[in-house]
Amino acid sequence: MPTQAKGYISENMLNKYLKTLVLILISLNINTFANEESAGYMNNGLPIHFKYMNGKTPIYIEFTDVIQDRYLVDVEWFPNWGLAPLLTGPANINFRVKDTNIKFTIKSELFHIAQRIFSFPNYRMNAETITKKEVLKMKYWHLANPPFAFGDMNFDDIKELVISEKRGGQRGHDAYKIYLLQEIEDTEYFNVVNLSNVKPYKDIDQTTQFDWDNKTIRVMSSGGACGSMEELYERVYSDFPMQDYKFKLTEKIQYLSWDKDGNDIPCTMNAYDIVDGIEVLNKAKSGPIN
Repeated sequence: MPTQAKGYISENMLNKYLKTLVLILISLNINTFANEESAGYMNNGLPIHFKYMNGKTPIYIEFTDVIQDRYLVDVEWFPNWGLAPLLTGPANINFRVKDTNIKFTIKSELFHIAQRIFSFPNYRMNAETITKKEVLKMKYWHLANPPFAFGDMNFDDIKELVISEKRGGQRGHDAYKIYLLQEIEDTEYFNVVNLSNVKPYKDIDQTTQFDWDNKTIRVMSSGGACGSMEELYERVYSDFPMQDYKFKLTEKIQYLSWDKDGNDIPCTMNAYDIVDGIEVLNKAKSGPIN
């Protein structure tokens, strides 16, 4: 019988070794691929770069278009992935008036840009762009629901600055902060007035109704079924430009399901006319609601 030289490997044994090696390599590749996939996402399923969106790490955005043909705007934004909707958080919104030295900053607590826009090739973010503090250059007009805008909020044909606080209002509606932009023609005077503590501006949200014909604002306060209130404000004009933004309360409506003694009653509407600051019950408008 022929003898096998020491160290000799038969063809069958070699094939077995090669098959085993191939299986090991395939297994390693599968595990590596799986680890790479899992490394790309957080435990909650969000992309891994969302871990930097913790309300502390800034994202810098520069709008490349001139907004309202006048304002150059950039933002320092601190989105927090724990807030809803996704990509909401505090921000410093920096405004500069074109061709002037006028600058001002407005703070927003619930600044929001919808996640979808960051799927656009030019607007994509990742861990590297965030940690390197790269400035994301974006066109304002690409935003379907911009986090700030300009509009006439008091019927004087002059646009105010409106900051959207995403879902910061009653029952999950967006709330709005209004800023008066005061200027004097042919001067460099420029003043920003925060109306967040002035009625009715302080209560304006998505439920507010504007009547442009009658120059009134109706503010809603939702308290559930038969527990709500409405306030109607009428514009009061002034000859003093710096004071020409005020309203007066003219009507108040309350919906009640109990009387003054605390007894249950059918849902009832009490309508009040405001006369010299005093609520006067309007019996003709008041009564049970069918």
